[in-house]
Parts: sequence; structure tokens; C-alpha cells
Amino acid sequence: MSDQADQLRKLVRQTVNQHPALAPGVPLVVLSGGKGGVGTSTVATELVQGISALGKRSVLVDAHALQPDIASQLGMDDRGCLADVLDGSRSAVEVLQPIGDRIQLLPGRWAAETPPELGRAAIRRLLDELRSLHTHADVVVLDAGSGMSPWVQQLWKAAQQILLVSTDDSVAVMDSYAAVKLSPWGDVDGKLRLVVNQCHDAQAANTIAKRFEATCRRFLGIRVAAAVRIATRPDIVTSVTQGITKVADDEFRQSMRLLAAEVMSTSLAVTGRTSQTEARDQFRLPAAALEKSLQKSQ
Repeated sequence: MSDQADQLRKLVRQTVNQHPALAPGVPLVVLSGGKGGVGTSTVATELVQGISALGKRSVLVDAHALQPDIASQLGMDDRGCLADVLDGSRSAVEVLQPIGDRIQLLPGRWAAETPPELGRAAIRRLLDELRSLHTHADVVVLDAGSGMSPWVQQLWKAAQQILLVSTDDSVAVMDSYAAVKLSPWGDVDGKLRLVVNQCHDAQAANTIAKRFEATCRRFLGIRVAAAVRIATRPDIVTSVTQGITKVADDEFRQSMRLLAAEVMSTSLAVTGRTSQTEARDQFRLPAAALEKSLQKSQ
């Protein structure tokens, strides 16, 4: 009996090593951009605010390996960062900093010429730390920056959900596909969702999503979840009237709330903490009400 139990534990460890997303703990959601300038960090920071508005806790991790700047944009003190967790000198809890109601940030601040150690042992240490944040978060959101690299590949493998941020620009969409093509296919299938950012035209976003989904399925054999459209945030819109800005603000906030609801309902269902029906009742039905309200305002 003991031998069977030992064999079962060994099998579980081997499976988790091969597919890190199956590891227990706080669910991880990774945001990436196929190219820079598509608003990955904006979507990540607004997403955690949307999650907070739903009454849930989140930790935002600035996991951009080359240009981590969320902490500097927020004017935060240097009390430790992601590099300290990677090298084991501090735990994730020790470097968390509150940035809002039910939101904490794990900063990623270092000089460009001295990037952190990103070996397998360091990445495994970081992921274990993040998954153990039960008392601090219902979900961990990682901003992985843009492009594909061995670092981003490891984060994608470990994630329960991957949000690939693009815009409706054809080059951005092509770069998004290129990132998927370079990704670990077996660990991406079924958990990838395209986020069409800075897009007011719902029909155009829907067309992009369908083409992207069909291309990934046909040429890569990867299933892509239904895409989400994010309206343009008013502070990056130029030469508009005050009335249009207000509509853009309402549309942007509601579309971000819809994304937050999708992320949370999927996290609960994937981790088995509730059934798909219960997750839908808790988050997706309110999201549907928001979508109906949004359509009326257009």
C-alpha cells in the first residue's frame, strides 16, 4: 500500500514537472504582447482593478524581463523586487507592496544591464512562491511584456490562463501569431485568449478574433478561447470632444470589467474550486449584464 502511494506521488510530481500549470496553488494569469506598444501593462493594471471591483484579491507581478517599469510609474519606494525572489534572498511576501484595494504589486525593478537570474531553479522558486500566496490573493496576474523568449515560455507553461494582448493593427496581430508559433504548443492549447486592445469597433474585433482562432487551429493545432475586446482608454485618445471621451471612458471600464469577470470565472473552474455552472453564475452572468448595458450605450 505504501509502495503504491509512493508511486502515485512520484507520478504526480512527474506530471507537474512536465506541465507546471497543473501545480496546485493560487492560479496564475500571464499577459503578453506580440509586440511592444499594444498596452500590455495598461491592460494588466486595469485588469487587477477590475478584479478588485468584483470583490476579489490579486497580486500584480511586473515580470517584464527587459523593461519593468510599473513600480517607477507609480512612484513606489525600492523595497525589493522580483529579482530578490528569483535569487532566493527574499520571499514574495516580503516584497509585496499594496497599490489599491485588494491589490498588491510584486515590483520588477532592476537596471537594464543587470537583468535577474532566469535559470530553471530560479523560475521554479518564483512560481512556487507565487502559488503559495493564498492569504494574499485569489489570483496572480503577471505582466510578461512583449515577444517570446525562454522566460516567457516558462511563464506561459505555468499559467492557467494566457491573455495575449494585441490591437486591431495587422502587424500587431501577425506578431501575436508569431509569439504563439514560438510558444510551447502543448502547454498553450486551450488556455490562450486574444485580447484586442484599443478597439471601439466590435465587428472588426470579432473578425480579427475569428481569423486568429482559425489560423491557430489550422496551422498549430491550438484552440484559442473566445477573444475579448477592450475599448480605447480616454487618456490615450487625442483630438476628441468631451462627450466622446466620456463614452470612451464608460466603454473602456465596462470592457475591462467583462475581462475581469471572464478571468475570475475561468480561474475558479480550471482550478476546480467550483463547478463551471457556479463560476458562470458568480461572474459570467454579471458580465453578461454589463455587456447588455454596454450594447445599449453604443
